[in-house]
Amino acid sequence: MAPAFHFFDSASTTPCIPEAADLVRHFCADSYGHPSSTHALGQQSARAIREARLFFGEIFQVAPEQIIFTGGGTESDNLAIYGLTVPYLASKHSSSVGTPRALASATEHPAVKKTILSLKDIAVDSLLIPVNEQGQIETEKLCSRLNPSTFLVSIHQANNITGAILPVEELAREVKKQVPGALFHTDAVQSFGKIRVPAAPSPVDLISISGHKVGGPKGIGALVVLNSKLLTSSRFRPMIWGGEQENGWRSGTQNAGLIAAFHYAAERTLRNMKASREHALLLQTRLKERLSAASPSVRWNSPESALPQIVSLSVPGFSAGPLARLLEERGFLVATGSACSSKKPEPDPTLTAMGLPEAVCTSSLRISFSRPNQAEHVDALVDALNDSISCMRRLGGGAL
Repeated sequence: MAPAFHFFDSASTTPCIPEAADLVRHFCADSYGHPSSTHALGQQSARAIREARLFFGEIFQVAPEQIIFTGGGTESDNLAIYGLTVPYLASKHSSSVGTPRALASATEHPAVKKTILSLKDIAVDSLLIPVNEQGQIETEKLCSRLNPSTFLVSIHQANNITGAILPVEELAREVKKQVPGALFHTDAVQSFGKIRVPAAPSPVDLISISGHKVGGPKGIGALVVLNSKLLTSSRFRPMIWGGEQENGWRSGTQNAGLIAAFHYAAERTLRNMKASREHALLLQTRLKERLSAASPSVRWNSPESALPQIVSLSVPGFSAGPLARLLEERGFLVATGSACSSKKPEPDPTLTAMGLPEAVCTSSLRISFSRPNQAEHVDALVDALNDSISCMRRLGGGAL
């Protein structure tokens, strides 16, 4: 049965590929053995995990043991940040160069930004790197925040609100040129499966990815340790201790179904990456052309070089929350670029960090594409958006 809505929010999650969902069910109901068990049923689960680890190792050009499966992108980000911070603070080096410093871009996903800022509670000088109106980090702004005590920098490859793509390997090289001992982490949750992501050898040391952004299930992700030296030194440590699963880096019974489904979905998504990008670009172009012609006041917040799958736009004068609700009533699901209430819309933090006016930040919508979206759906979305704007105008703007 066809859904009663059109889903234009794939930057938040994607529908699970049916074959991937079947794998989850299979390992829950049929091949349900514990992957650490030595009997045949357990070894079926262990084999699926081993094959997934080999696959991701080939993608990132690393040894299988450099793939650490986690509960998702957020856990991967936290493991990278705390896994590097705790041993650094325990080292003698941290006290010899001044207050330890960790940096992240001002437009990071909260999984990175809040984690970096939380390090202040353990005496780390946590700073955010400003971005320009295109969501890019200028070299001089980055370098002005680096000092000899900087031990960690985390910068995402693609922004989840605007789709802005950052040259993380170039930025990582600059960081290591200025502070040779610093380590660099990249959240590639939004970029993996859409563009080429860093692979070894790379100036990026660790990279986070997630299953449900590429047609896999929720609750599974990975931290890829591109810098193999981290696993054989005292510079990285686990956050979860226990039965030594994931080579001791993330204890807890592994979910073979989620891992196998992530493997299947990632392989299929990467195989179709070029075609998916071309499809998204056609939809993005159609949206911009039709909506610009019908509603000239619409402001496009995503830079031209952004991922074509993600479009941030604003309709100044109209609160994003009520506008999104009207679209939902018409059968179209989009994301608000801000945490809005009908009484007090809050400016979107990413757009605010880009220096955009408050009227733009409080009226932003994010429209994101995936393969199920078609040109005729975009046409219908434009009609629904124009109708919703007209409705709000009759009702006096954002007061719904």
